[in-house]
Order: sequence, then C-alpha cells, then structure tokens
Amino acid sequence: MTLLWTFVLFTHVTAAVFWVGGQLMLSFVVLPAFRRLAPPPLVAQVTIAAARRFARIANRGLLPVLVVSGPLLAWHDGVRPSTIDATVFGQVLEVKIVLVLVVVGLALTHGVTAKRLSRRGSRRLGLVTMGLSVLILGFAAALAVLPSPN
Repeated sequence: MTLLWTFVLFTHVTAAVFWVGGQLMLSFVVLPAFRRLAPPPLVAQVTIAAARRFARIANRGLLPVLVVSGPLLAWHDGVRPSTIDATVFGQVLEVKIVLVLVVVGLALTHGVTAKRLSRRGSRRLGLVTMGLSVLILGFAAALAVLPSPN
C-alpha cells in the first residue's frame, strides 16, 4: 500500500512541478531569450503556439492529475470535513485549495481572454497566475512539515 501512496504523491508533485515550472521556464527563460533573437511577428507566433500547447497539456493532463491526486492525498493524510478547521494542517490545506481554485479560474480566464486583452494585460494576468502558483508551492511545503490529522 505504501508503494501506491508513493506513486500518488509522486504523480501529484510531478504534475505540480510541470505546471509551475513550465510557467516559470516560459516566462523567464524561453520567451525573453526568443524576444531578443527573433523578429516580433515570429515571437508572437511562437508565443501563441507555446501557450496553446502548454494549455493543452495542462488541461488534458496536469489539471486532471492534480484534481484527482490532491483529494486522495488529503484523505490519506487523515483530512476529513471535521478536521479541516480543527487542525493547522487542515487550515493550511484550505488556503491552498482556495488558491488552487483562484489559479485555475485565472488560468481559464487568461486562456479565454488572451486574444481580447492587450499584450501587457495578458502578460500581467499570466504573471499574477504564475505568482499565485508559486505561492501554492509554499503552502504545499508547509503541509509537508506540519503534522497531519492522522
């Protein structure tokens, strides 16, 4: 049974790392380098293509994995509706869940409105989403060191 829960945790962490790491890598490494080396029309094409590919991977793979594995891990750690507000672990998890819902909402909004927003507006929304995603990792790190309700 330990092997199963190790796999669930590994899958959850890998999906989270890919989600947040992908955002960071695109925003701070790939796109800035590409903007310096390529003409603006090509940068726009590659940015759109990369964003669409990342969204497909996130929506079809990462998000479903996180949505399934997260609650499973919480249940395995002893989180129940009665323990959410009764323990620090549950309270931190509650904040993490709210942030996840906000990030998913912002990511969906970004995907739907990116064409209608200015380049600056789209970039700002993406950066806010990414910043909150990094914050979620901080809450995940807190959960890793807090005693679970078990």
